[in-house]
Amino acid sequence: MSLNNYLKLQYLPAFSCCWFILAFSTTYLISVYHEHVYPILPYISETGSSPPESCIFGQMVNFGAVLLGVIMYIRYRQVDFVLTAGSIALKRTWNEMSFWCGNLICFGVTLVGNFQQTNASWMHFGGAFLTFGGTAVLFIIQTRIGFALRRFYIRFPRYGVGNKMMYFRVFLTIFYNTLFIMMCVCAVISVDHFTGLDYKLWTNEHGGYSIHLASTLSEWLLVLVLMLYVLTVSKEFKSLEYQEIKFLNKNVDRNCIECC
Repeated sequence: MSLNNYLKLQYLPAFSCCWFILAFSTTYLISVYHEHVYPILPYISETGSSPPESCIFGQMVNFGAVLLGVIMYIRYRQVDFVLTAGSIALKRTWNEMSFWCGNLICFGVTLVGNFQQTNASWMHFGGAFLTFGGTAVLFIIQTRIGFALRRFYIRFPRYGVGNKMMYFRVFLTIFYNTLFIMMCVCAVISVDHFTGLDYKLWTNEHGGYSIHLASTLSEWLLVLVLMLYVLTVSKEFKSLEYQEIKFLNKNVDRNCIECC
C-alpha cells in the first residue's frame, strides 16, 4: 500500500467561489445577448431561465452544489475531530445541524438550477428558499461553532483564525440575514405593483421597478456575502490535506481494505 498524492484543501473554498462567479457571469452575458432579460440587475436565476443559457446554468450550478457539499462535509469532519479529541466545549448537535443544513442548501441549489422559474415556479422558489434561508441559518450555526473553536485555535494558532475573523463572520451573518429579509419583502411588494407582461424584462416603465431593484440587488449581495463567508474557512482548511491511498497489490484481501 502506498500513501501519496497530497491535495491541499485550503484552495477548495476559493475554487468553489470562482466557479459560481464563472457560472453566473456566463449565463448573465448570454441571456443579455439574446435579450432574454433586462440587463440592469436581473435576478440571478432569471439569467438561466431560457435556453441556451438555462442548460449551462443548470450544469454549472449542479457542479457548484457538489463543491459546496464537499466543503460542508470537510468542515463537519474537521469539527467532529476536535469534538472527539475533547478540545472544545460544544454539543455535537451544533455540528450535526450544520451538516444537515448544508445538505439542504446544496439540494436547494440544484432545485434552483434545474427547475426554471418560467417552467416550475413553485419548485424553483422552494429551492431558492432552501438555499438562501438555509444559508441564513447555517451562518448562525457556523458562527457559534467558530466561537467554540477559539479555545482550540489559541492552543494551535496555525490551524485557525483570530478574533477579527470571528467578529467579521458575525458581521457577515447579521448583514446576510438583513439582506435576506429585505429581498423577500421587496420581492413580494414589487410583484403587486408590476404592470408588465414578463418579469424578466422588468424596466423602469413598469410599476414597482425601484422596489424590484432593491430585491434583486439584495440577492446579488447575498451571493457575495455567501462567497466571502465560504472564503473565511480557507485558513482553517490550511491544516487539512487529502491523501490518496494506492494499493500496490491488486489482489489485496477485502478485509485488509476495510481495516485501512
